[in-house]
Amino acid sequence: MKNFYVFFMLIFLCNSIIAQNTYKENCKRSHISNSTQRVNYLQYPTMNKYDIKYLKLDIAAEANNYFISGSCCTVSKAVSDVDSFVTELKSNMTVDSIFVDGVKKTFSQSNDHVIVKLSPSIPTNSFFSVLIFYKGTTISNSGVYAGTASNNTLSYTATLSESYQAREWFPIKQILSDKIDSTDIWVTTSNTNKVGSNGNLLGVDNLANNKVRYRWHSNHPMNYYMPSIAVGNYQEYKNYAKPAAISPDSILILHYIPNSQSFLSSNKTNLDKTPAFVEKLSELYGLYPFYDEKYGHSTAEISGGMEHQTMTTMCSNCYGESIVAHELGHQWFGDHVTCAKWNDIWLNEGFASYSEYLMAEKLPNLFSTSAAASMLSVHSNVMRSSSGSVYVPDASVYDENRIFSSQLSYDKGSAIIHTLRFEMQSDSLFFKTLKNFQTQFKDSVATGEDFKNVAEATCNKSFADFFTQWYYGQGYPTYNVTYYKSTANTLLLSVSENVSASTYTSFFKGLLELKITSNQGDTTVLINLNSNDQIFQFNYNKTPTGIVIDPNNWIINKNGTISNSIILPVKILAFTGSSSNCNYLLNWTTTNELSIRKYEIQYSQDGINYNTIGTLNALKDSENNYAFTFNESTLANCLFRLKVIEENGSEFYSNSINIVSNCNIAFEVSVYPNPILNNEINVNIHSNHSGVNQLYLYNSIGQLIKKENVVVKKGLNNPFRWNHLGHLSKGTYYIKIINEEGQQINQKLLKN
Repeated sequence: MKNFYVFFMLIFLCNSIIAQNTYKENCKRSHISNSTQRVNYLQYPTMNKYDIKYLKLDIAAEANNYFISGSCCTVSKAVSDVDSFVTELKSNMTVDSIFVDGVKKTFSQSNDHVIVKLSPSIPTNSFFSVLIFYKGTTISNSGVYAGTASNNTLSYTATLSESYQAREWFPIKQILSDKIDSTDIWVTTSNTNKVGSNGNLLGVDNLANNKVRYRWHSNHPMNYYMPSIAVGNYQEYKNYAKPAAISPDSILILHYIPNSQSFLSSNKTNLDKTPAFVEKLSELYGLYPFYDEKYGHSTAEISGGMEHQTMTTMCSNCYGESIVAHELGHQWFGDHVTCAKWNDIWLNEGFASYSEYLMAEKLPNLFSTSAAASMLSVHSNVMRSSSGSVYVPDASVYDENRIFSSQLSYDKGSAIIHTLRFEMQSDSLFFKTLKNFQTQFKDSVATGEDFKNVAEATCNKSFADFFTQWYYGQGYPTYNVTYYKSTANTLLLSVSENVSASTYTSFFKGLLELKITSNQGDTTVLINLNSNDQIFQFNYNKTPTGIVIDPNNWIINKNGTISNSIILPVKILAFTGSSSNCNYLLNWTTTNELSIRKYEIQYSQDGINYNTIGTLNALKDSENNYAFTFNESTLANCLFRLKVIEENGSEFYSNSINIVSNCNIAFEVSVYPNPILNNEINVNIHSNHSGVNQLYLYNSIGQLIKKENVVVKKGLNNPFRWNHLGHLSKGTYYIKIINEEGQQINQKLLKN
């Protein structure tokens, strides 16, 4: 309770000191070209020692002017002992004075940072306030935009701080993980202007010299690049959204637009779509997160739109339905939940871009372009390049052209969300995932891995391959399909893919739709592609005329070859064998293998009972050569055959070949079948000595069950059938054979 008292007293202290300081400056404009998009960026680790809880900006700004003056007050909590307070501010801005907890301090300013040495240090878990009075002419079009629109009456000054430009116009710590819990943004300007900003408008104060002060306040956490101002000679236009979740209450939609009737007339239709978008996205993502404040737009000639929390800044030519939907989508993805690192800008831009698609899908009457057409356009833009990841590599996190790549962060970012929705095979789970993500990370930051974890927990399914391929990986697949009518009621599809950036992503696994066209009606099937040249079998009694790959455009891909073939029965061109070094060597050659799944290799000693000794998958090339080696030195000679198993499950056998072992076998015994079949077994004895051999049958604990004497002839196979074994219970048994020389062989035998 004491800490909260200190916190509010520090806010009061900020306001008291601000009230004692008045600034009168001559306004000047500075024209500086902003030609580079790579930020020369340095941050001091000591900034991680404090967490900003409150921000108040009390500044003066005029339309069509880059000069800003006033104060910035922060109340922070020490995460660890703070011996130096460090904040960011561009060096072209002048700091006049700094107060820490109401006490004026000395400071230094260099490398776009302001540093205040503190003695004694501020102890861990303590609250402290820092009030900075500053002024200066900001660099044009780098954090601040100002001018007069040529096509309407608008005169404006507006801020745009993403990604690293907040320090261009006020002192701030630009670390994404530190969200500011609450803000006051007060702007003094000429009374011919209005000022748009974040949160609720608490009031407009009439001041001397034809000045007014707009007082905006927000109780919602926001990231450092979200505080904004837009000053201009605006007209005000309002409408209201009424999401079902807060019925009968409504949300104010406030637009500050050029004070021109023709501008309002030409843009009113799209401005009036905003409430419907708020209502629909509240259904899909969860209630608009700032419903107790507002949403709206402020017009300024920036490059496009900027999703400032609760009030997007928009260029005068940008009020199309797609960009209105995009910037609104950011209020959930980017503002309410912000990417924890610029590497994961996908969480901001990918989902905002997909919001455009969703609004076209869910509210088609409000869009001039269909959702399907827009996704086709997105895919085409992505495939202009063969590589590039949605995830921004560490080497590019200060390159704004890369961070805000329209091809990767925006278009590919939205396209892979569409694919993820398809992989889930459930819109219910997809939108539940989005809502769960918003709930779990509300008012905070998250990474792409965080989103993956929420998706996996919601769907009870791994998306590791998906993110490896589509988020961190590069490129896209080109699918090739060959279709075969193997029987009157069976269709086989052979699917393979080539990839555009094999160095980074060698194969794209996942679900794929294929539409089989036919004069008797089209059929769409779903396959799960796990490897190249995968064959899928379907019951199909029509005559196919072609294949349409990914007919609903769920996946970034190009169509490769689509061909039709007639399946011919497999031909075993040769099946031979030999014996070498006590090994049986088998070779066979085949053709027409497309319908074959695998070969099982089997052997027999009586030509009746065969045992499987190995399996080889079909290679499926035009002509294939196989080799198989079987080591069994105790078998004097064997019969071998191939069991051929087709993709549809049917099977047939090759001819059998006999191979005589080249081993000099002195004493050899085989027992079959094993396990016992039909209450009998066959014992074959081969020996270099003639005479009487003794056969013993024991149970698993060594008790003698049965004994026989068998007359054996030298150098021959001596078969013996041991029947009447029905009395044996299920279990393990052992056979021992002793020849006339006293040599013995033991064999394990099973009874099922």
